[in-house]
This record gives sequence, structure tokens and C-alpha cells, in this order.
Amino acid sequence: MCFVISIVGLFLAYNFYNAGNMLLAGGSVLVSAFFIFLMIRNILHVKKRRKK
Repeated sequence: MCFVISIVGLFLAYNFYNAGNMLLAGGSVLVSAFFIFLMIRNILHVKKRRKK
């Protein structure tokens, strides 16, 4: 789910950037980066749990 939200956010950021709306583009990039961070953190957590 985080992957889908981050891809959609990056798509929206690209569209906002092309339209010249930098505020919405920056917000979309931040939201996408947050969900990518959550996804990476979850992957590392599961990987660490499997090692134990």
C-alpha cells in the first residue's frame, strides 16, 4: 500500500511541477518520501525479525 501511495504521490508531484505549482509539488514529494521511508523501515524491521 505504501508503494502505491508513493507512486501516486510522485506522479502528482510531476504533474504539479509541470503546471508550475511548486507548493503542491513539494507537498506531494514530501508525502511520497514519507511513505517510502515507512516502506523501507517496515522491510528492515521484518528482515531483522526473521533473523532472530
